[in-house]
Amino acid sequence: SLQPMDRRTPGPDEVEIAVTASGLNFRSVLDALGLYPGDAGPLGGDCVGTVSAVGSGVQHLAVGDAVMTIAPFGRFVTVDAGGVVRQPQALTPAQAATVPVPFLTAWLALRELKQLQPGERVLIHAAAGGVGLAAVQLALWGGAEVFATASPTKWAALEAMGVARTHIASSRTLEFAEDFRKICGPRGMDVVLNSLAGEFVDASLSLLKAGGHFVEMGKIDLRDPAAVAAAHPGVRYQVFDILELGVERTRAILEQVTQGFNAGHLRALPAQ
Repeated sequence: SLQPMDRRTPGPDEVEIAVTASGLNFRSVLDALGLYPGDAGPLGGDCVGTVSAVGSGVQHLAVGDAVMTIAPFGRFVTVDAGGVVRQPQALTPAQAATVPVPFLTAWLALRELKQLQPGERVLIHAAAGGVGLAAVQLALWGGAEVFATASPTKWAALEAMGVARTHIASSRTLEFAEDFRKICGPRGMDVVLNSLAGEFVDASLSLLKAGGHFVEMGKIDLRDPAAVAAAHPGVRYQVFDILELGVERTRAILEQVTQGFNAGHLRALPAQ
């Protein structure tokens, strides 16, 4: 059970954070509903707060620093300082709480697993969701040609971000495949960032060019990479999970994300 008042003095290389805002992620919703396959870990996710105590050996943080990380829910959390970074400047705590999980996920997918290049074509499914909105920003910042699916009521928001209307389709039907095939022609997509399942996976795979990259962040419909490669020659299928990152790699990515915010390339996601 959640014990919000429990506090633990930080040990070596740890910090305690007095939490000011937390972000609720789909993973926790699925887990709370009993729908998450496997162990989702403790309920939690985006964590923003102020460092309230510092353990021995911590050099990059001090008491009073406004920080963000990924941590279990609680009013106070004690975590490995290696995964904690200072939050982007000029963001409120609620805005900062939209950053860690979505932008860490999108950065890992599009900047590391698939090193997206300027001019490459990327299809981002569920682009109006948290990770989707972060991925659209990262892809546009990197000079990619962005294609996106979302519910029709959310298309205007994607257009306002800079996605061409011709490059937006519904995430509720398979029409996106034919619509985007007409635009891409034989060249196809360079990368798909996927969170959909079933026929949507097959339709998306059919859009990828030889040498294309299918990056899967979903949990429901995982495929065998060898079977995908056999059916779609040259296509690389890769599943990933940010909770498998070590704290140092997490921190390195979040520091790059923070630099993107501080330089004005990235914006906080809508928050309520």
